[in-house]
Amino acid sequence: MDKRIRKISDSLAWNIFLMAAGAFVFIVGYNGIAAHQNFVPGALYGLAVVIQKISPEYSLSRWYLLLNIPLFLLAWKGVSRRFFFLNLLTMGLVTVMTSYVHLDLGIRNEMYAAIASGAVMGAGCGMILRTYGGGGGLDVVAVILNQRYGVRFGAFYFIINAAVMTFALSRYTPDKIIASLLMLFISSVVTEYVLSLFNQRKAVRVISRKAEIIVHELTRKRNMHATLIPGRGGFSGEPIDMVYSITDNLRLRSLEQVVFDIDPEAIFVVENTFSVIGQNINKRKAY
Repeated sequence: MDKRIRKISDSLAWNIFLMAAGAFVFIVGYNGIAAHQNFVPGALYGLAVVIQKISPEYSLSRWYLLLNIPLFLLAWKGVSRRFFFLNLLTMGLVTVMTSYVHLDLGIRNEMYAAIASGAVMGAGCGMILRTYGGGGGLDVVAVILNQRYGVRFGAFYFIINAAVMTFALSRYTPDKIIASLLMLFISSVVTEYVLSLFNQRKAVRVISRKAEIIVHELTRKRNMHATLIPGRGGFSGEPIDMVYSITDNLRLRSLEQVVFDIDPEAIFVVENTFSVIGQNINKRKAY
């Protein structure tokens, strides 16, 4: 079952579907809530919003497209073709949806709107970033700067968002800037949360005198991941092994049952992880 799920998640069709869904959710958050409050989103989309405010002769979607074109031209040889074209597809989806997805979710309170739009837009960004692509031209540039010069993604987007907000000061009231910053903060938190939903696993440590039997049961009969780590008792000095395993919420109870059926005196420790990538668990995103 796990292999079948991983095969689906690695497929081009699934990645395109997730990108399209993420782009739609993002636009719902902006066009349905943030745009009605004149909030300024982050990154390149936020820059397009500010420029459109200054030069309204072009629509927001056209400004967003024009800003993306030079970035994609510069990045043509800087990243893999798959990453490049998936980003290009995301940019196209966001551009089209900006023009044609018009709605009003009816949230009039500015504070509520900042919270709601940040949550919805963050969910959309998280869905997009979980694919093998990204959110558009700036993601491509961020990857190139990280690979060539070691510039961190967080630092890059902090500088970009700071520049966007500074630029926006000439056209927006301080109240709007503060509300926009709140929206961006919530959006970043929700983005991280959505990403962790895909990658989060449970790290399990089991200390037992029957560790070898537990590992054999998990790996041979239950098709789970497990590593045997030799140890020594801190008080007794006697050798005792530790089992280390990565699992998910669905199979955690089954793993616990296996351990205590074999050794009722085992010590069973469970920790939440933010992200687990590698081997047969989750593939690393390739740029």
